[in-house]
Amino acid sequence: MRALLAPLEELGEYEEIKKMLVSKQACVALSGCVDSQKLHMVYGIGDGFRNKIIVTFNDLRAKELYEDYKFYDRNVMLYPAKDLIFFQADIHGNQLTMERIRCLRRLMEGRPTTVITTYDALMAPQIPMESWRQHVIRIDRQSVLAGEELATQLVELGYEKNYQVEAPGQFSIRGGIVDIFDLTEENPYRIELWGDEAESIRSFDILSQRSIENLSSIDIYPATEMILTKDQRARGMHLIGLEAKKQEDMLRRQGKAEEAARLHRQIGELREEVLELEANVNLESYMHYFYQDLESFLGGFDKKESCIFLDEPVRIGEHAEAVELEFR
Repeated sequence: MRALLAPLEELGEYEEIKKMLVSKQACVALSGCVDSQKLHMVYGIGDGFRNKIIVTFNDLRAKELYEDYKFYDRNVMLYPAKDLIFFQADIHGNQLTMERIRCLRRLMEGRPTTVITTYDALMAPQIPMESWRQHVIRIDRQSVLAGEELATQLVELGYEKNYQVEAPGQFSIRGGIVDIFDLTEENPYRIELWGDEAESIRSFDILSQRSIENLSSIDIYPATEMILTKDQRARGMHLIGLEAKKQEDMLRRQGKAEEAARLHRQIGELREEVLELEANVNLESYMHYFYQDLESFLGGFDKKESCIFLDEPVRIGEHAEAVELEFR
């Protein structure tokens, strides 16, 4: 791809900008590039950085940049934002979660990555990357797997137990055969057990059930962005219950019996979903109750090895202010 950099290297300003970014960790504003030139310039200026983050003003623009930037860099990933306003909406199924977790996996593995995202994604808090690393399940041919214990672990990681895996994010345990469809992979894994020991590990085709590749080890990544143990669920719901009771009493003192009853009913439904059904859906708006330490998506990047590009900063600022105002 050196041929793509040659025209840029003929520009005196190009070398000056690169030196400023590398030596001084400076912030530089560029103007005058038309759309077709922006990504070319990003590719050139970002050469030498392990990670590049391109931030734009909405999801549609992010997808356009993603499709165009694949010409320059095959390590590009799209990191879509969750809807900050409509927490209850789940119109995308697990597709959005799948894209986000694939991106997080690549960062955890330390591979060079170009991430295209929106400012919305940076505004939303998420659990620290270190917490993610602690919940990755590694299985090799020397692993000892107790079926019930493994099933509990997978459920905590957001996987759904089925008789037969049919889609990413599912697992099944039938006798001495364990099937797991990692949310970040294209094909599921099949682990054959001899007693409690893993005898063979292979990937297989979901339709024909035929083996594709024998594997020595696999890593199973979480299928949810909120990884909660039973203790965390109980502690979080206790805090929510205390605050809800306080708010409910205040509403009753104000003569708002209908609003107080609605709040009481909603918290009861939430408690049933979280504690009895162990569901993680629609918990993003309560994230602060379940985790003490949260961070931005940018917290997973090494500052010295990363470069951030803002596509049309004025529009990004306007969009961020609009989202924050609506959220408040």
